[in-house]
Amino acid sequence: MTGIGTLEEKNWWSKNCKVFLEEAGLFGVIILESVPPEGLTLSLDGLQDFLRSAGIQHGIDLVLCQQIVMSPESYLKERLRIAKGKEPVAGEDARIEIYLDQDGERKPKVLENGRVDYHDVGAVRLATKGQLLASRIPPTAGQEGLAVTGQTIPGRPGRDYRLPQGRKTAVEQDGCALIAEVDGHVVYTPMDNKINIFDEYVVQKDVDFSVGNIEFIGSVRVLGNVQPGFKIKADGDVEIQGYVDAALIEAGGNVTIRGGIQGRNKGVIRAGGNLQTPFIQSAVVDVGGSCRVGESIMHSQVSAGAKIVMEGRKAVIVGGTVRAGEEILTRVLGSPMATPTEVEVGVHPHLRNEMTSIHESLKELHKNLDKTQKAIALLENMAGMGGDLPPDKAALLQKLRITFEHYKVEEEELMFRLSEIELVMQDIKSARVNVFDTVHSGVKVMISSYVYHVRDSFSRVSFVIKDAEVRAIPL
Repeated sequence: MTGIGTLEEKNWWSKNCKVFLEEAGLFGVIILESVPPEGLTLSLDGLQDFLRSAGIQHGIDLVLCQQIVMSPESYLKERLRIAKGKEPVAGEDARIEIYLDQDGERKPKVLENGRVDYHDVGAVRLATKGQLLASRIPPTAGQEGLAVTGQTIPGRPGRDYRLPQGRKTAVEQDGCALIAEVDGHVVYTPMDNKINIFDEYVVQKDVDFSVGNIEFIGSVRVLGNVQPGFKIKADGDVEIQGYVDAALIEAGGNVTIRGGIQGRNKGVIRAGGNLQTPFIQSAVVDVGGSCRVGESIMHSQVSAGAKIVMEGRKAVIVGGTVRAGEEILTRVLGSPMATPTEVEVGVHPHLRNEMTSIHESLKELHKNLDKTQKAIALLENMAGMGGDLPPDKAALLQKLRITFEHYKVEEEELMFRLSEIELVMQDIKSARVNVFDTVHSGVKVMISSYVYHVRDSFSRVSFVIKDAEVRAIPL
């Protein structure tokens, strides 16, 4: 076999091979559409020259090139990655560190008989003026990659997050520290990502006809019980030393009910933060953070944005529907009588509702932006045609420009919050239901949109997502 020359080889490569780029230029791909004719010898230099003429300048796989020229028939019609660039590296996301004891994360003392002593857990957190409440570690820039063409591939910068600034708190000038502006009761509400400082209102007895319903912009502490039909609404935390009987409790922050919740199918508890209580029976509970219960959740509708944790040694969830954004942990799930019981994780109901609200707000905002922009354009066109605008029209134009900028800032805030919510809702890998003793038949387990019906009892089992279905795996 004799070589025909580099010009012949060059022509053959250009007519019989195709070169593509993949993944934004990170990979170069070659396809041989035919084998060279008898008498034409392919060379490593010839293939490299062809690749460079096709734009492949960096990361050429010389070993694969040599194999191709030695045995082209072995690679006919194959899609071969002939070159690889340098992958870009994404920057690290910003981190928010919160320097508060979170009531929902405290573990009260478990007594020898299995009951939980909630008198060992304090509910009131005090902050002093100038105290550091949270800090922000800024995101880092991404590292550039290199395409096979020699061009740079930008690295994605880390996502930024805002400090949870709320009432009577201030962000320092560098944007990395949140401090208390006054002395007071500090409350962190995960639902709207804010740290607020409130005053406290104390009720020395039961909430009954002698006290009436309570609405307070700060936090409320009740040293007695809350009797049927009464309401407590507070922007901060609510702490009740006794029980709640068929009443309504709403708190922007955390709720602690030391005597338990007897709903009688009328009681409703809502909290922007966390809930702690010994038991929940026949009630509706909706919290933005975590829900920690000592003994039982029975025949109730319970929803938590983060976790539902049953802490007693005989803790049980039976009847009703229990939902959590992240995980549910309990000793017993269901009952030997196969009582219908539903548990669901990976749903983030509050975030889903907030996302819907944001989309509606953005829709209306974009309408207003469009109207304002058209009005500005009309007035600017009038000014361009006839010189100065009349005073009333000039004032209107200035007002419209200010309104337009206000709308743009509002749009940016909504889009930022939307991206925060989407990031949280995308991750269901860690969603699980852990049962440390027994799960009975009659239980329905849902993780996101996947469903598992318990037909037979299990002991010590964890329900997780695996291979696009709910699996029961041993603990």
